[in-house]
Amino acid sequence: MSPSTTTRKPLKVVHLCYSDDKGGAAIGARRSHQAMLSQGVDSRLVVVTKYSSDPRVIELPKRQTFRRIITRLGKYLAQFQKSDNPIIRTLNLVPMGTANFLNTLDADIIQMHWVAADTISIGEITKINKPVVWKLPDMWAFSGAEHYLNPGDILRYKEGYTPSNRQSHESGLDLDRLIWLYKKYKWSNANFSIVGPSKWIAHCASESILFRNLRVRHIPNPLNLELYKPKSKKDARALFGLEQSKRFIMFGAMHATKDRRKGFQYLEQALTHLSEYLSPEETELVILGADGPEGQQLSGFNVHYLGIIRDENKLVDAYNVADTFVLPAEADNLPNVVKEATCCGVPCVGFNVGGMPDMVEHMETGYLAQPFDAAELAKGIAWTIKHSTPELSKEVRMKAESMHRYSVAVGRYLDYYCEILNIKIDSTKAQS
Repeated sequence: MSPSTTTRKPLKVVHLCYSDDKGGAAIGARRSHQAMLSQGVDSRLVVVTKYSSDPRVIELPKRQTFRRIITRLGKYLAQFQKSDNPIIRTLNLVPMGTANFLNTLDADIIQMHWVAADTISIGEITKINKPVVWKLPDMWAFSGAEHYLNPGDILRYKEGYTPSNRQSHESGLDLDRLIWLYKKYKWSNANFSIVGPSKWIAHCASESILFRNLRVRHIPNPLNLELYKPKSKKDARALFGLEQSKRFIMFGAMHATKDRRKGFQYLEQALTHLSEYLSPEETELVILGADGPEGQQLSGFNVHYLGIIRDENKLVDAYNVADTFVLPAEADNLPNVVKEATCCGVPCVGFNVGGMPDMVEHMETGYLAQPFDAAELAKGIAWTIKHSTPELSKEVRMKAESMHRYSVAVGRYLDYYCEILNIKIDSTKAQS
């Protein structure tokens, strides 16, 4: 390897994601872009659909009619695969001109995020003429067409997608296998560099047939700690009209009560056990990310629905209502809601799966129940409620700061970029 060169110029990074809002991966991409800007990186974000007013977020050339046709074709093909896994399937077979557009931009690194919905085709990715870093928002990149597996599914991404190892709950066209074989063919000589926001997904990628020979690095996602921080619970509860004397359990996610993977069904089961530990007269449930009827009760516990909150300042207030936050997900990478809650000093409860162990230290800063034991989940909720003190909140916040501070996360990315580019940066801007 040739000696590395030293540069004083800011690195130029172009991020690629389907959008810059309205989805966990999109929000994560926008936050990575903003964090890099704050640390002196020349960052831009390229999207299919733009929601923000950020002038450094660039929309790809409009091809709306063509995209609609391709999307409908993908949905038509997907219906021939029968599966109990409700997660979306992504094909990304048709070139959309995205690689050509990216190649016109002045960049040192192209960093991809969630690129489903025909953001860029499988074949186009290899035509990008800059080093590609792929931050994995889910399992799609190293799997077939699926973005996550069901609990207990065969790890086909690790074994290879063969006719003999198909999931027992699937039938019809094996679309997952066909897409995986196409990726294997198209990416046989690819040299992506991979980022796993959680240790779990980084490990999955490094064990996968598609990515096991590639460079894989674990780098947690950044978050603005000046915004997401502990605030007065009294003020937060007054804002949402909630009683000051109650203890509040919060559950939240995008499509909170409808997305099976987020685990609301396990919380419902846990509530049937929770009265063994906590009084329904003193404890109530708050649901973020869904609407529901006023005055509803679940297993005797009053329920308050806050709906989808897009204003981040109000979202911070919502987290500060809670004594504990629960996300009993079946599988998740590094969920935004847990990251946001912990940065607000709220102890979290979930199953010991995915990226949860990265963010929650069992019986230190929260509770990790055995998958998918609703009775133990109830025990964990009770543990965090009973240990919900300013001292615990401070420990939760300190743990979150060590993972998500802008300077820490971006510093790790810059080290990775320099390794990929074989350069050294003479000086960088370092802020919190």
